[in-house]
Amino acid sequence: MKCCPKCGSNRKNINVVIGEALTVRTELRGKVKEKSGKVASKFLERQKLSRHGKEAKEQLSIDIRGNRKFHHVEERDEKGNWTVVHHEDKPLKKKRIKQ
Repeated sequence: MKCCPKCGSNRKNINVVIGEALTVRTELRGKVKEKSGKVASKFLERQKLSRHGKEAKEQLSIDIRGNRKFHHVEERDEKGNWTVVHHEDKPLKKKRIKQ
């Protein structure tokens, strides 16, 4: 074990820094039902981590009665700018009926 060249001590000082981060994400989701109880539309809006590990915003709206799907995702880049990584606004796929 090496001694301190100034005082000759053989004690060691070890400094450990432990960091912790807490990130709060928001999410809003819901459905609109008809009087019959049948779901007419669904929606979702949330902040999340993308599959690339970046901060992302997602909006999803499914209008069953209007036969429409809207899905929009943006990611924040290193400079803090938002970039669209996914966007679709199209009719819902029709379900196949087995015969």
